[in-house]
Amino acid sequence: MTLSLTPSGLGLVLDPSPTNNLASACRSAATRTGAALVRGLDLDEPAFQRLVHELGDTVEHKFGEGRADLLKLNASADEGKVVTGRGPLPLHTDGILVGEQTDLIVLYASEFRDEPGSGETTVCDQLAAWAEMPDDLRQTIETVGLEYLVEDRGYFPTVPDDWYEIPTVRDYGRVRSLNLTLPFPAGANHGWQVRVKGGDQTTTDTFFTQLSDFLHRPRFLYQHRWQVGDLLVIDNQRTLHGRTAIGADGVRLLLRGQVTLNTARRDDLHAA
Repeated sequence: MTLSLTPSGLGLVLDPSPTNNLASACRSAATRTGAALVRGLDLDEPAFQRLVHELGDTVEHKFGEGRADLLKLNASADEGKVVTGRGPLPLHTDGILVGEQTDLIVLYASEFRDEPGSGETTVCDQLAAWAEMPDDLRQTIETVGLEYLVEDRGYFPTVPDDWYEIPTVRDYGRVRSLNLTLPFPAGANHGWQVRVKGGDQTTTDTFFTQLSDFLHRPRFLYQHRWQVGDLLVIDNQRTLHGRTAIGADGVRLLLRGQVTLNTARRDDLHAA
């Protein structure tokens, strides 16, 4: 094992030894440190789905495409695609817009060819960032709140049509953490908008510029350069994650799964 993908202590790189129980080792590492990375695997779609089910219970799916045990993040060129498209995704909490608990996010690189910096997955150690956050940012998050407007109705068909507030802090009994998303970059294809509750545009812009700068500090942020065969398991309660834009000629096919952890698995998180 190699400790720490970030100076704050995020992540473990695991040995893909066949003697290890891959699901148990990844679950333990991700829930203790925020992320588990394994390189050099060879998983087809059925093997990936089996791994997802071994990691936990698949979430109750509320999205417009894919399944909880297999969604193909295929860098679609369709102009209407955001989550499965080619543009950037800001740091966010999975399940936030539909109110769905997601404990682990499972990503596997089936195909990847892109220029450096493009198509890469960003993971933020949000617990460390929250603990060290400046008081003005903390005050806005914890006492003022944030509101959302979902624009990608094809992927999120069940959410409200207008602006709605989402709690910025969550606790499903395992860890208390932030529950939020940053805005999309200017000019990017938007899946949603987010604003400070009761604030004007200047207040919102200033807040999110400062928050984004803080969360993207190298102390908290890991940016993963994919290789075919990489498996990245992310604890959605301990981290925020996002994606850099995919290059014009980039090829990127990630298989994604989402699971929750039942009581038995929560009690056995550190056994591996």
